[in-house]
Amino acid sequence: LYVLAALDGKPVPEAPPLPPIESELRRDLAEMLRREFPTPASSKASAAHWARTIAALVGTVACWAGWVQGSALACLLLPFVHWVLIAHTVHEATHGNLHTDPRINFWAQFTSHPICFNVFVWIPQHLLSHHQYTNDYEHDVDCHHFAPALISDAMPRMASAESSFNEGWTFVWKGFLTTLGTSILQPLRTLREKPTPNYDVNVTPVPAAVSKRTLWLSVLPSLLVLLYPLLVWLPQAPLLGLWLLVWPWVGMSLIFTTMTQVSHVQQSCQPTQAQSGCWTARQIHASLDYSLGAATPMPEQQLVTALAAGLNAQSLHHAMPTLSCAHFPRMYAEYRQICERHGVTIRHSENVGTAVREMLEYVFENNRPVGGA
Repeated sequence: LYVLAALDGKPVPEAPPLPPIESELRRDLAEMLRREFPTPASSKASAAHWARTIAALVGTVACWAGWVQGSALACLLLPFVHWVLIAHTVHEATHGNLHTDPRINFWAQFTSHPICFNVFVWIPQHLLSHHQYTNDYEHDVDCHHFAPALISDAMPRMASAESSFNEGWTFVWKGFLTTLGTSILQPLRTLREKPTPNYDVNVTPVPAAVSKRTLWLSVLPSLLVLLYPLLVWLPQAPLLGLWLLVWPWVGMSLIFTTMTQVSHVQQSCQPTQAQSGCWTARQIHASLDYSLGAATPMPEQQLVTALAAGLNAQSLHHAMPTLSCAHFPRMYAEYRQICERHGVTIRHSENVGTAVREMLEYVFENNRPVGGA
């Protein structure tokens, strides 16, 4: 894997291991990329992107320092400020979009630690499973993180047919604790060689190149964030200790769940038998964009894109995953025109609020008890 090149010293492959996928849509998109980005460096993060990254890094360090010192305000701000840093680094770096130097991309991924997700668990899930088989429950592990809640039309029901409980509520409560799973529970399952709950196997393994020692070291900061408030602050200030313990995880979980799920967990993004034979068109159909409509002012597009890690332009990202989100607002209008020319309909919501509402409506409808209760 490109993002693991720093682990074993192997060179980054010059060409993808699979043959190219040919279609008129892909050819037009590729032509746009060649015209707009004549060099590899020109498609990476812009100077403005790096400036925001540095500012977010300074703010994140300040919030963590305040958290260590027992500041309730720093703790309140921590998930939001740290997310802005993550939005500018981790996802970009995982796809090799932050910089042309793979070492920078490799280490920048670890800004997701300690309270968002473990990089070594994230890589195979995101690159090998999700991006190749988006919303295909048989191959996209993202469809299974909220089990027994169903977030795909085709998923077989896990709940008892006699149950009157809507598993949409399972999706909701797990959304408050998502990053505890991605940062601690998922890597610990690999370390302890245990299966994922509701399954017979571990559905979130790590790459074979990652030793158990390396994985343990990567989990330690997350464990420290759990233990520090319990040992230092809870005995002397119980309410403050509880706040320092709970809020970083809950705050980051709510942000992470919202940002990552609204763009795929939608009725309009479910696979159908009538889908195009073009892989890129299917990726676009499986994604929802928001705050990028023709009537949306450019400053708003730029702000939302920066705060959402470019996930508000999810269809563009899935169609062209090697392009930095720093360029999404500028490229989106032409991208939309190319899709229209080839009869590919972009799924779109007005803003993140409407996207969240539509997601929850779909989740609760898809998990409605069989008896209709």
